[in-house]
Amino acid sequence: MVVQTRIERRQRQAKMKKQKVLSLMGTGLVITPVASAFIPQANADQYQLTATASNSFLDQIADPARQIAAANDLYASVMIAQAMLESGHGSSSLSNAPNYNLFGVKAYSGEPAVFLSTQEYIDNEWVTMNEPFRVYESYYQSLQDHANLLRAYYQGAWQSTTGSYQEATAYLTGRYATDPAYAQKLNELIQTYNLTQYDNPAADVTAENMNYEADQKSEAATTSSHNSQSATTSTYIVRSGDTLWDIAQRYGTSLDSLMTNNNLTSDLITEGQQLAI
Repeated sequence: MVVQTRIERRQRQAKMKKQKVLSLMGTGLVITPVASAFIPQANADQYQLTATASNSFLDQIADPARQIAAANDLYASVMIAQAMLESGHGSSSLSNAPNYNLFGVKAYSGEPAVFLSTQEYIDNEWVTMNEPFRVYESYYQSLQDHANLLRAYYQGAWQSTTGSYQEATAYLTGRYATDPAYAQKLNELIQTYNLTQYDNPAADVTAENMNYEADQKSEAATTSSHNSQSATTSTYIVRSGDTLWDIAQRYGTSLDSLMTNNNLTSDLITEGQQLAI
């Protein structure tokens, strides 16, 4: 059809010219050599979330973001705020299981993908297209991929090159995102949710690691006892602060396996819940 031919021609022109893709959430993310991230058919106004929903999403991504940021000279507060803003606090279909794509990253040849209807700004008008978006196995993998992007192309957002997270968000504005209010939006999220508590975690991590190692030894003993009684399965009771990803790491299994064994459709767990390992 004529319309299809026109759209296909514009798609080819967009790829050749590397034109900017604007997010409908208002963040206006800029194309980079490795990701042209934007949220498909999303509008910030539709995400009127409760404090409980926002905090639940934060609980799931805070620890992985802190670990990844600390290992990559980045601000965990900035990464978490970006994830909140660009996924609508984890409410976008792209960010939910089984996609776990927090930053609207496009998929390239050979990468796991899900096709979603999106709108892209080409030749001074919006064009609706069906685009492939990257599928991740977990939030951790999505956050790690985002950290790789920041490390490769946004040196001005590193902790070692800035004096504060405000300098990092200011640097990203106009580079990572075209939205002139991008830094302001990130800063407001960081302040509202006290996200700076996840920055510079060296001292906290040392204490946590000691407690974590002690917990591991205790859990290993419990697991060993369970294994001696049953050769097929062991159980774990969720404690305050646990994430499904943490539990999978402790027991040397994958997040997908843990979710499959327990018939889970998301990685949300509650204190006191029994999990089959």
